Amino acid sequence: MKKILATAAALVVGGFAAQASADNSFNFTIEGQIPVVCQGNNNSLATTEAVDLTIATSQTLGSVTYVCNSAGGFTRTISSQNGGYMFRAGTSGTGPNQVAYQLSSGGGSGLGFAAEQLTAPKVTNVSGSTAFISGQTGGISVVVPQPTGNVYAGTYSDVVTIAVTAN
Repeated sequence: MKKILATAAALVVGGFAAQASADNSFNFTIEGQIPVVCQGNNNSLATTEAVDLTIATSQTLGSVTYVCNSAGGFTRTISSQNGGYMFRAGTSGTGPNQVAYQLSSGGGSGLGFAAEQLTAPKVTNVSGSTAFISGQTGGISVVVPQPTGNVYAGTYSDVVTIAVTAN
């Protein structure tokens, strides 16, 4: 009787083993997406930055932190509404109604550049880097190369735009 029960138990266990080895598998994919984030975050630039037009030394205006998670990097464009000149309020900015200035940027990973007049937009293509995933900061400074002596008194201004676009 023990032998019959043992044989029956072996057949039952063998039947389960045969079912377990049957082809009963499948695959599925797990997928998610990280959106592209490329931006310049203004840390400390005021809406209107006061610049001393009577000195020729570099004046720090503030800083921008550039954040970009695009593997292709990003393009930063810094442009001047008046081609690198501040115009006296209410004028078109010719002769004694304009003051030339130069802008510079600090920062690593290709962000920095020496002071230059923005007669055309300053375009910088930056490669993708893990440094930009957490953010890379660069200071913005201005220089008035020829302190004003041959211009009219008044308030002079220009609008500078910093744009960041993912590559």
